[in-house]
Amino acid sequence: MKYFTIVKYHPCVQLAHAYEHLFVSTITEYLYQHNRYKLLDYSLNGETYESGIIVINGECYNNKSEKLLNNIATMKADLGSEKSGYLPVAQAISQIGAEEPNMLYIGNPERVIKELKKLNTKSWKNIDSVSLLPDTKAINEDVVDLIYPTNQLSNINSPLELNIEIKDQPLQICALWCELARFIGLSVGQRICHNFSTYFSSEHINNDDTTMTYTATFSVNRHSQSEIDLEEVALLSRKTINEIITPNVLMRFSAYLSSASYSHNPHFAPDISYTAQNLGVLIGSQGWKNITTSDNMKKILQAVSYSLHYGSSSIDL
Repeated sequence: MKYFTIVKYHPCVQLAHAYEHLFVSTITEYLYQHNRYKLLDYSLNGETYESGIIVINGECYNNKSEKLLNNIATMKADLGSEKSGYLPVAQAISQIGAEEPNMLYIGNPERVIKELKKLNTKSWKNIDSVSLLPDTKAINEDVVDLIYPTNQLSNINSPLELNIEIKDQPLQICALWCELARFIGLSVGQRICHNFSTYFSSEHINNDDTTMTYTATFSVNRHSQSEIDLEEVALLSRKTINEIITPNVLMRFSAYLSSASYSHNPHFAPDISYTAQNLGVLIGSQGWKNITTSDNMKKILQAVSYSLHYGSSSIDL
C-alpha cells in the first residue's frame, strides 16, 4: 500500500478550488481509462482550504495503481486548449459553482487561465517536505479576487439522482448489494461529474424493509452550463454500468470483499458502519468471505434495477 499527501497553494481561494477539481478529475479519469476503480484500486480526495492551500491525499491498494501514480507529484491537470475553449476549466468552475452556496464572480477569464497554467507548471510538494505553506512573502495580492463568492445565493437546478434498487431479498444478499451498489454508484458518479460538470454532493441508502435504494445525488449549476440532457446522462451511465459488471471487474470486486481484513488494513475493507446504519448488522472479514459467492452475485445482478431522475424526468437504465 502506498499513501500520499501532496500540496499546492494559490492566493485566490476559488481559483485554487477550481484547480483541485481539475486535478482530481484528470487523475480519476486517467485511472478509469486504465481500468482502475475507486474502492477496489485506490482512494483519492482533494480539499481546498480558505487560505488557498490545496491538499490531495490518497492511497494505492495494489502495484498497478502505485505504478500509474508513481509520479503524481509531477502530473498536471488537463486544462484543455484555447481551441476547445478550455472546456475542462469551464467544467471545473461549473462544479465549484454547484458546490458553493453563493454565486461566484469571475473577473478576468484570460487571467484565470493564465494563473491556472502557472499553477499547473509547479510540481506538487510532498507534505513531508513542507516547512510552512504559504510563504506570506510570496503572496501576490493582485490575483486574490480573480474568482470569489458573492453575497447572492446560488440558484441551483433540481438535483440529478442515480438510483440503484433491489427488492425482496434476504439479509445476506442485501449486505452484498450495499457494497456493490456503492461501487457502481461511485464509478458512474465519477463519470457523470467528469462529463456533465456536476458536483457529487451525497450518497445514501433508503431501506423500507422490502425495497432498498442507493441514491447518489449530484448538484447542477444552472448559471454556468446548459440544461442537462438526461438521455445523454443515461447513455453514459449504461455504458459505465456495463463496464463495471463485466466478469473480470466483478471478480476483482469479489476478491476485494473476500480478502478484507480489518486488523491488517481497515482502509482497504468495507466500512463497518455502512451495513450497521443501513441494515442494523455488522459484517466482519469472515462474514464477507461467507457471503461473497458467485451465486449471490448472480442473484443481485438479476434483481437490481437502475434509474436516473432530474426535475420531472426519469429514465430506467
